[in-house]
Amino acid sequence: MSNFNEVANLRAAEVQVLAESKRILGAVYLAGYVVECRLKHFLHLNGIPFPRSGREGHNLRGLWQSAEFTKPYGHASLFIDHWDTELRYKVDLPAGVDAEDLLRGGQHLAGWVATRVRQTGSRSWSRGRRQR
Repeated sequence: MSNFNEVANLRAAEVQVLAESKRILGAVYLAGYVVECRLKHFLHLNGIPFPRSGREGHNLRGLWQSAEFTKPYGHASLFIDHWDTELRYKVDLPAGVDAEDLLRGGQHLAGWVATRVRQTGSRSWSRGRRQR
């Protein structure tokens, strides 16, 4: 099994390097994988099945819905609406989409899911302690 959390942490560090170097489109692209890995880690911890490969394996909206999270808003919604693996072939975003807003949305989503992961881990740990 892939360690989704470890991969998310590595990609998040790479997002920061790209963003600091003003390579925003690349940062946005990798931020999508951070969100994807965080979602998959959450789903795995909660025993929720999810696609592990192919197009659906990278479908942030589908993974988000599998986690039964409420619809994101603001920059986070923008990110879910516009991130796609096809960004790897782009040199520009669609007209009217601001890369920095998109990056903020991805970072917000990744942080939000990481918080849910920590909460899930805390609940699992406390349940295990009470059972002993």
